Amino acid sequence: MAKKVKSRTVVVRLLSMALTGFFKVRTRPRTHRPLSLLSYDPIVKQRVLFLEQKRKKGH
Repeated sequence: MAKKVKSRTVVVRLLSMALTGFFKVRTRPRTHRPLSLLSYDPIVKQRVLFLEQKRKKGH
């Protein structure tokens, strides 16, 4: 059997640094560095930094 080919993109979860628990889901190329984004958080009603959440092993 042939090896599985990995996708060129990966789906990541961006977590709000305002610690509200709000998150956004985006796709990024697998080879790029981790994603960060300044965007609107509706819970605190202002723009905050969103950082890519670390993946847990085994998931």
